[in-house]
Amino acid sequence: MSKKPVSVGDIVEIELESLAHGGDVVGRIDGYAIFIPQGVPGEIAKVKITQVKKNYGRGEIIEVIEESEDRITPSCPFSDRCGGCQVQHINYQAQLDHKQKIVRDNIERIAKLTDIKINPVKGMDNPFFYRNKAQFPLAKNEEGKVITGFYAPGSHKLIAIDKCGIQHPLINRISERTVELIEEYELSIYNEKKHQGLLRHLVVRVGVCTNQAMLIFVTKDNKFPEARKIAKRLMADIPELLSVQHNINPKKTNVVLGKLTKTLAGDDHIFDYIGRIKYKISPLSFFQVNTLQAKVLYDQAVEYAGLTGQEKVIDAYCGLGSITLYVSDQSQEVYGIEVVEEAIEAAKENAEFNGIENCHFQAGKVREVLPELKKEFIPEMIIVDPPRKGCHEEVLKTFVEMEPERIVYVSCNPSSLARDLKYLDAHGYETVEIQPVDMFPQTYHIENVALIKRIDN
Repeated sequence: MSKKPVSVGDIVEIELESLAHGGDVVGRIDGYAIFIPQGVPGEIAKVKITQVKKNYGRGEIIEVIEESEDRITPSCPFSDRCGGCQVQHINYQAQLDHKQKIVRDNIERIAKLTDIKINPVKGMDNPFFYRNKAQFPLAKNEEGKVITGFYAPGSHKLIAIDKCGIQHPLINRISERTVELIEEYELSIYNEKKHQGLLRHLVVRVGVCTNQAMLIFVTKDNKFPEARKIAKRLMADIPELLSVQHNINPKKTNVVLGKLTKTLAGDDHIFDYIGRIKYKISPLSFFQVNTLQAKVLYDQAVEYAGLTGQEKVIDAYCGLGSITLYVSDQSQEVYGIEVVEEAIEAAKENAEFNGIENCHFQAGKVREVLPELKKEFIPEMIIVDPPRKGCHEEVLKTFVEMEPERIVYVSCNPSSLARDLKYLDAHGYETVEIQPVDMFPQTYHIENVALIKRIDN
């Protein structure tokens, strides 16, 4: 398209079509896509064009001319400014319906698979206060008062939020009291532009099933003389707070946590459960952010796996062994592979905590470890839960060579899932069914579990 149908500053009337990646709604003018935040599919809106690119533009709603019955008033007054929730203005059932459509659109468009059963999304009874981990940046407002909250979409402008509606209530309590003590002790706040100041972030983790909490102060420098005194006061004020940590991140980076962490007060970990499995959570541990829905996700993986107790199973990209341990009681042996060595050590520790002896863990890149395992045994089942970018093609190639009867693919990204299903479909496997699970209500994110079976020749 050489000449664009719109220019920056134009005000146009657009029918909003569908929810897109990022939480914006897409509408079109003469086939040219316009991405618009805070819209609802099915609405007709008056939109001001704010950006024009080669293949798409962006706009903002000035007026909703025909409002969707799915539009609601968000419970959070910051939802249209904060980057944490993108779709809180859409009623929850409609959120689930639109997420199912996102999955279907990706599978049909990328994988070219049109006959797969894609089930309705499994949502939450209460789609609020579900997050067990928060990373709060710190700043000072114009009055010099310490604030914490979340960044506005696409920026580093901090929106001050005292109580976040998707964080566990204990997280909100801890952050609120911590900010009060930061003010009382007049601690300096990090300025990312100048790379000066002490306190960068507060990270709070909660064991939803144990009601245990951990607070991590992230600072630019090692010198934090008030730290232990503040930690002890916080633990006295908040009985659920069992661990206060100090993480040092001296780098000029957007990465929140540095490599060095030391304990200020209490333990160096907390515990939580997913189903019957107990997990030790350390400051740098990966753990599913939505504990209750993680059980729904893992139960779905178990159902699709259809294990009888006789199978040898590979869990690729196993992290700290969450799924590995979860399927252990229904498997003969489970082999977990993960590139992060610290995660593998945590997985072994978690196996020991739970008295599980049929799980084996190996550190290394999945595409390098799999060929070695292939020499030793052929698994009846492979479970794979890769990062957002999906599986390396060499990994998929080795899956095919191992010829497992089933593959259960857990994915946080519908587009990379679709790409990988297309590969497997072309190499002797068929995707039977996909079950979306809403791990992140009020956002555009959607998790999926896919059941893939080998086609018998």
